[in-house]
Amino acid sequence: MIVQNPLRRCAVLGAASLLALAGCSGGGGGEAAASEDQAALTELSERLSDGDGHAYTAEYRVEDTDDALLVAVDPEAGTAAVVVGDRPSMWSGGDETALAAWLGQELDGLLPTEADVAAWLAAAAADAAASAEFSDTTLAGELADCVDVQGAADAPVGSFEVCVTTVGVIASVTAKVGDTAYTAKLVNYHDGVDAAWLEDMSGQATTSNQ
Repeated sequence: MIVQNPLRRCAVLGAASLLALAGCSGGGGGEAAASEDQAALTELSERLSDGDGHAYTAEYRVEDTDDALLVAVDPEAGTAAVVVGDRPSMWSGGDETALAAWLGQELDGLLPTEADVAAWLAAAAADAAASAEFSDTTLAGELADCVDVQGAADAPVGSFEVCVTTVGVIASVTAKVGDTAYTAKLVNYHDGVDAAWLEDMSGQATTSNQ
C-alpha cells in the first residue's frame, strides 16, 4: 500500500511535481494518495532520465571504502571521467549510449547510474505493492527530493532510498541489488566539467576510450 502523507509530499517535490500532483492541498482518500505518490515517483524517474544531458562534476563518499568517488560527465562534449581514489579513467567519444554503458562499467559496485535508478523508480510507480515515503534534504549545497521505497514486488529492486537533485543527479542512494550493496552520498558538486582539468588528467588515466 502507498503511504499517505500528502502535505509532506507537496512540500518537498517542487513546482513541477506540484503541477503533476493535482489535489495535494487536500487529504484525499487512499486511492488518490496512491495516485499522487505514483506521479511523484514517475516525476523523480523522469528527472533522472532528463538529467542525462546535463554536464556536471560530482564527488561521493562511498560507504565501506576509503576512496572518494568523483564522476564528471559532459554529454554534449562526449567526454566523461571517473576517479576512484587516485585512479582516473576517462571516456572520449561521441556516442551517448556507449558513454552510458562505459559509466555503468566504471561505477559498478560503487554507484548505480541515473538510468538504473530511474528504472527502479518507474517500476515502483507501477507496483501496487510498493510503499513510498517522501522527504527532502540538502547535500553538498544542492537541494534534493528523497524517497524511501519499500515492498516493491515487481520492481528490479524491492527496497531502496534515493535522493535526487533538482537537475536530476543522484544525491544519495542506499540499495542492495543482488549481492551488491550501494551506500553513497554526495559531498561536492558543481555544474559543468572543467575542460582544463580533464586535459591535465588525461595523461594519468588508466583507460581512455575513443
